[in-house]
Order: sequence, then C-alpha cells, then structure tokens
Amino acid sequence: NNLKNIKLKDIPDNKIIKEFKYNLALSKKDKIIKTEDIEKCFLLDNEYEFGKDYAERIKKLDIYSKGFHTGCIDCIMPVGNNIEESKWWIIDWKSNFISKNDLTESYPFNYDYKNMKEEMYKHHYPLQAHLYLLALHRFLQWRLPNYLPEKSLGGYIYIFIRGLPNSDEKFFSYNVIPGVFSSSVSIKRILYLDKLFKYD
Repeated sequence: NNLKNIKLKDIPDNKIIKEFKYNLALSKKDKIIKTEDIEKCFLLDNEYEFGKDYAERIKKLDIYSKGFHTGCIDCIMPVGNNIEESKWWIIDWKSNFISKNDLTESYPFNYDYKNMKEEMYKHHYPLQAHLYLLALHRFLQWRLPNYLPEKSLGGYIYIFIRGLPNSDEKFFSYNVIPGVFSSSVSIKRILYLDKLFKYD
C-alpha cells in the first residue's frame, strides 16, 4: 500500500496536519441514516480489508442518525515527492491493551495482524476510518486543485502504541510490523458515503 520504508519523522512538520477537526453533514430534510445504509458501504470492493465479514457486524449496530457527525483525526500525512502527487493517509493512535492467555503484560508479539484486526472489529475502527477518509476526501476536494480521489487518497494507518517494538527488536522481517495496522482506501466506499451523506 505504498508505505514501505516511509517514516513519519522524515515528513516535514509543515506538511503534516495534526488533530484535524471536522463536521460531516449526515442528512438533509430529516432524512435518517440507518444501519442498512452503512452496511451497504462495506459490501463494496470486497478485495479490501473489512468487506462482507464486517458488514455482518455492522448489522448488529442500531444506527438511526441525522444531522451532523463531528470528529477529530489525530494526524493526516502526505506520502509522495510533492503535494500535488502525494497520496494522503490518516493516522490514528490507539492505546488498546492486547494480551494472550490472560497475561497482565502486553508485548509487541501480541500485536500481530490477526489480533489487531480483531481489535479493529471489536471497536468498529473500520467505520471510524471510513468516516475519517470521507472527511479527508471532502477536505482535499476543497483544497487541492484538480483533485481526484483515485490519485490523492491513500488510506488509513492505526498505530497501537503499546505494541510498537524497540528499534533493536527483530520483528521487521514480518510483513506486518507489530502495532501497525494499515490499509489502502476503497474509493468506491468513500464515494458511496459521500453520496449518502450529501447535505446540499
């Protein structure tokens, strides 16, 4: 997902947006957003993370909303040689405690792909990530000339800070770095939400 060898510390501070607050209009004229509306989003692009399996979990939520959704994205960063050609990614920091066998301590090896994905499911972080990406999509649409989501939207990175290994720990031969869960964006899903949440 184009993040190989990217280090946050190497991206200039003036290119990073921190604590980005947003308001999303959910509906107009008292239109209600329901569980099945959100479920449909995750039935699109099943080759991406959190497809039909996550849609089944969405069914268990009682979503019946209108008005505005307000949120705050921890960090937004561009990955690329210049702003115009960059892919923009959202970063969210999590302090979830993951331990095996009811241990009272947590170690990087607890934060493997399977455990982090289950944690994402449990707290409905995929829904959160997609709302964040919708907010980012609308922001870039407003601020970037000639914006195209296919060109500029990157995806989401969830960093479980308790699972990050020290630099001298030998975890980096794995495809997944402990404590870091990332996925590229499904443009179809974001455009579906954009249309669903149209206010004007």
